[in-house]
Amino acid sequence: MNLQQIEQQAAQTADEVAGLTSQLVQCNSAHPDGYTDKVVAVIKAYCDRHGIPNEVHANDPKKPNIVAKVKGTSDKTILWLGHIDVVPAGTPAFWTYPPYSGTIADGCVWGRGSSDMKGACASALVAARLLFQADEPPPYTVEFWFSSDEEIGGHEGATWLAKTGRLSGEVCLIGDGSGGGYALPSLDLGCKGALQVRLISKGHTAHGSTPFMGDNALRKLIDVVPAIERIGAFKLDYPAELAEVVQTSIAHFKASQDLTPAQAQAAERLYDYPSVACTMLNAGVKVNVVPDYAEAEFDIRLTPGSNPQAVAAQLQALLDETGVAGVELIATPDHTAGYYEAPDSPGAVALTETLRQVTGKEPLAKILTGGTDGISVRHYAGISSVGWGTSLTGMAHQPDERISIENLVLGVKVYTAFPYIYGG
Repeated sequence: MNLQQIEQQAAQTADEVAGLTSQLVQCNSAHPDGYTDKVVAVIKAYCDRHGIPNEVHANDPKKPNIVAKVKGTSDKTILWLGHIDVVPAGTPAFWTYPPYSGTIADGCVWGRGSSDMKGACASALVAARLLFQADEPPPYTVEFWFSSDEEIGGHEGATWLAKTGRLSGEVCLIGDGSGGGYALPSLDLGCKGALQVRLISKGHTAHGSTPFMGDNALRKLIDVVPAIERIGAFKLDYPAELAEVVQTSIAHFKASQDLTPAQAQAAERLYDYPSVACTMLNAGVKVNVVPDYAEAEFDIRLTPGSNPQAVAAQLQALLDETGVAGVELIATPDHTAGYYEAPDSPGAVALTETLRQVTGKEPLAKILTGGTDGISVRHYAGISSVGWGTSLTGMAHQPDERISIENLVLGVKVYTAFPYIYGG
């Protein structure tokens, strides 16, 4: 198929891709359970209805993964990969429509996972149908993988698939993240890596009326947390070839969001320094009991190619400087953070050209601030991975999460065109 044919056929899929997104959203695959069996059943039914070959792969039967395969004209393979688990919906009262209703209204599909990233999964499924029914098959076989557990590290999903040798191909297109739509098209050359840190504080309990008789473990954490947050001033050392991509990443972040002056200033440091957030605090058993045990957890994100071990060592030094006794830092850093592809890699070049042709604009290259399954695909399967997703900027993990039907149709175009351009 040429681009004109792809655009004509994709333009007719608006109702189909919106309805499919709604179906997927209605299947609650939220953690902490993260069960994806009902989502896989919908995907399999769609594939079977259109005759698309598919296989289910599961280490945990409640968290299956599924692949739809479209045969190409050569023995080479391109992968598309997206996740079908979602984060919890939070408080229902904060939603305009029930979070698992999949309501279609105001040009969008609403609900938890619509942007992150069941909408992109629906676009990929419709793209698989167009490729399967095409008079001219794609140059390479295309495998569309729908995986579990991305929101908790991919343990039963991409990580397991990659480690067990189920993923194999020339390149992988990760469908996660925001590709900027038509307004600000962008491709992802990689993503940040996470360094998860836990502080454990131990003290001595006492009655709340005589706190001086105890050693308050929570009070220790209150004193230590600001010191750990100073890791945000630790300069990261990432590869020189990413310098230009870091600048375009910052520019894209600032252009795609409505930022306050303080937020815009913080965005300038987003890649040269770690981001750090104390996200979990656990202490105490009763209001009148001085806690003898407390924990704090931090989400620290690092630019790909930087050294997590150096960051962990600096964190320990920051803790030691406080002089607070009885607090332990636990961190298990990898040898490198996240992953990235060179801007001139074949996948990046082909995706750039795909977006240029489909949107009519020159796309920006960026590094995602969050992580994706691309880390597992790149590190465990050794497959070059680039990314483009349909998500609306700022929608992931939010109340009133939604995805525009315009972006869904754009996703059909991009995912259908990429195999022809990469293999052309």
